[in-house]
Amino acid sequence: LSVVTFGNSRFVNVDMSNPAGIQRAKAMNIGASGVVDAISTPFLYETASIFEDVPDSGKCFTMLRHPVDRAVSLYFHYQSDDINPNTAQYKGLSIDEYAEKSTESNWMVRFLTNKRAGALSWHDLEAAKEVFGRKCLVGLVEKAEESIRRYERFFGWGNGKYNACVGDRLANSDKRNQHDSYEGTNAWEALRKKNEYDVLLYEYAKNLYTQQSTMYESFH
Repeated sequence: LSVVTFGNSRFVNVDMSNPAGIQRAKAMNIGASGVVDAISTPFLYETASIFEDVPDSGKCFTMLRHPVDRAVSLYFHYQSDDINPNTAQYKGLSIDEYAEKSTESNWMVRFLTNKRAGALSWHDLEAAKEVFGRKCLVGLVEKAEESIRRYERFFGWGNGKYNACVGDRLANSDKRNQHDSYEGTNAWEALRKKNEYDVLLYEYAKNLYTQQSTMYESFH
């Protein structure tokens, strides 16, 4: 394994943002290496395979945002993205045009159930809820600071650098994500319908966050 230092952080030379990189990580025995504290990836099922036959398995944690808010932010990102050719089809569209044309469709439920295409059912929603309930420490973007402190307590990451590092990151991120709210508009409703299962999963996750507060606040 090769470790790269960037500022005060250290990274392993694997790309967990795609299945090919995850397969490489598995071949390098990342799960049992002991050199990785956290992995960032949307591919839950593929990443779980790196912990096969590893005594100390990983714990999933996630920071969730309302699915329609996320879709709207994605729209604004597309308007300023001049690099990715796949976003060109959305550039210059109004928010209403984007809501009609967007292929956003229950991203969270699909990745949690490993059902990337095809119609979803209530069974898939219940399966996604079970993954969150049994496997994930849930955080919420609307309670980002509180969520990150919970991660720190649970994983033992407290190092006295929170206020200088994470606090600054949260403040800067909030500024970058500022845009008009479209709640109550036709565009919002169109995006909500396309992501109905994700919205229901998000409401479940908010309740789970409250339940986990009782479970995990005792960690120091």
